[in-house]
Amino acid sequence: MAGRSGEEADAAMAGVATGGVEDAYGEDRATEDQPVTPWAVCIASGHSLLRDPRHNKGLSFTEKERDAHYLRGLLPPAILPQELQEKRLLQNVRQLEVPLQRYMFLMDLQERNERLFYKLMIDNVEELLPVVYTPTVGEACQKYGSIFRRSQGLYISLKDKGRVLEVLRNWPEKSIQVIVVTDGERILGLGDLGCQGMGIPVGKLALYTALGGVRPSACLPITIDVGTNNEELLNDEFYIGLRQRRATGQEYTELLDEFMVAVKQNYGQKVLVQFEDFANHNAFALLDKYKATHLVFNDDIQGTAAVVLAGLMAGLKFAGGTLADHTFLFFGAGEAGTGIAELVALELSMQSKTSQEEAHKNIWLVDSKGLIVSSRKDSIQPFKKLYAHEHEPVKDLLSAIKDIKPTALIGSAGVGQSFTKEVIEAMSSINKRPIILALSNPTSKSECTAEQAYSWSQVGRAIFGSGSPFDPVKYNEKLFVPAQANNAYIFPGFGLGVVISGAIRVKDDMVLAAAEALAEQVTAEHFDKGLIYPPFSSIRKISTNIAARVAAKAYDLVPFYGELSVDHKGVLCKLFTLGSKGGRQLHQRKATSSVVSNEQTLVLHKGPFVAQFREGEDRLLGLLKYEDNRADHGLTRAKIGYWVS
Repeated sequence: MAGRSGEEADAAMAGVATGGVEDAYGEDRATEDQPVTPWAVCIASGHSLLRDPRHNKGLSFTEKERDAHYLRGLLPPAILPQELQEKRLLQNVRQLEVPLQRYMFLMDLQERNERLFYKLMIDNVEELLPVVYTPTVGEACQKYGSIFRRSQGLYISLKDKGRVLEVLRNWPEKSIQVIVVTDGERILGLGDLGCQGMGIPVGKLALYTALGGVRPSACLPITIDVGTNNEELLNDEFYIGLRQRRATGQEYTELLDEFMVAVKQNYGQKVLVQFEDFANHNAFALLDKYKATHLVFNDDIQGTAAVVLAGLMAGLKFAGGTLADHTFLFFGAGEAGTGIAELVALELSMQSKTSQEEAHKNIWLVDSKGLIVSSRKDSIQPFKKLYAHEHEPVKDLLSAIKDIKPTALIGSAGVGQSFTKEVIEAMSSINKRPIILALSNPTSKSECTAEQAYSWSQVGRAIFGSGSPFDPVKYNEKLFVPAQANNAYIFPGFGLGVVISGAIRVKDDMVLAAAEALAEQVTAEHFDKGLIYPPFSSIRKISTNIAARVAAKAYDLVPFYGELSVDHKGVLCKLFTLGSKGGRQLHQRKATSSVVSNEQTLVLHKGPFVAQFREGEDRLLGLLKYEDNRADHGLTRAKIGYWVS
């Protein structure tokens, strides 16, 4: 292998110094100077190469590559560029009318040709996101045992107690940066699906790559199987999990403790563990327990809160006033509802420079027993007590609206059609521009449809957002495009920002930074169409901007940040892209001495971390870190990672 220049070595050292990034993004470094798909030479050739999803390029292998890797005769003679293969696959997907069949087709593609799968996802994200993730992934989880073909993640069960570290070491990839883990107890709005909840971590991590650019080999989906209380699954001959009642108490706690210790021992303190679809009582307990000792994030609590807060902040830019001027009524007081409420209170307190206790007074919650008030005779769960205000008991949502007179109504209870015509009319009679967020998934559990919100709010006055996708609505000759409050706006960019920053803890300020970065990307043009989120078609640029903001905030939180240094002698920026022929291309650009003098790039964030794009294009140039160079009082750029683009 060709030797490495001193400048390249300096760049590599700078990348390592920025905090654990090299492991996630630097796996091609050892072969960057070798000709003809060197990664395949080192890993596989011939028939085994074609069966390796990470390195298989299908009909994109060139004549030279076919000879070098013993592929002659193993493929048809035609050489098809990746774009043409993508076109064919998209036609195949569109011919499938059943969403679950589309899901299975795409999962098969991911297991056959990983690079082509992500190109298809990246180029057609708005069309394929509902297939790979909600709402289709819910049905896939329900039928996971019946459609199971090949294991896509790591399974840790009660049988592995005392051997969890050994199980983790069985996973072939060692440089893991992001783990998404579930115990399957509360899958979307579908309840306890046990071991079959694996579809959720797999889908989430596919989006980490497609939307956020995190390298697939740095992602690990995990399901912790402690049993299930779902009688239908326990009696299903094709169920793939433990056939026993769900473990609780000490048995459950000990397995989770062992898992968290093993994760840190095996992957280090900078691996991000994202808790996904745990039941409310466990979700809050796990987040509270491990947030001080591990790098943990709960998308159902913090991710949902960030995306909803971003929608509220964007909506208020056009509805008028600040958060402190508004009253928020939440229908649903589970992990999503209370998580949103707490983040809204935190942002409100920071904006108004008041205590969070004071901010809580602007927020009311309705659960299955009615309005949560301090005089309620039944016991109130600890995470709800913060919002138990003095008021007479109120049993139903409509009465609560008439009493509280909220300016924003946020639904997360999973009760379909609970925002009735009377409810929305009441909100419209109180507010000129009522904010209506129907966040429950799947579509059948949405509190109302987009058409109902617009038609019942007196000439389309509602500022509407939903958790499920809805088609555009034409009302009074005006076309409204419903905004989907999708967590995918937040978690890919947030996770990337955490990883590249080298942070060792997730702090609330970082979650707020993600919400603010998303809200800032909503323009008046978007709002005129009814959008309180930027178009999802630009999600990779959105994620990059969020990542830059989160990384900058993590960098500011010095006590929670790993050791930082930068080599000022010479830094090389290396960018990882998907080439037109499906191969890996490594672009090298010399660092410029000043961000201002680089006229070919557009700087999207000022601060120690910036995201750069080519002027007039969406193609990412890089996520870069700038620091003072005391030697020449200038700015030096440090490579902090590769990017799948």
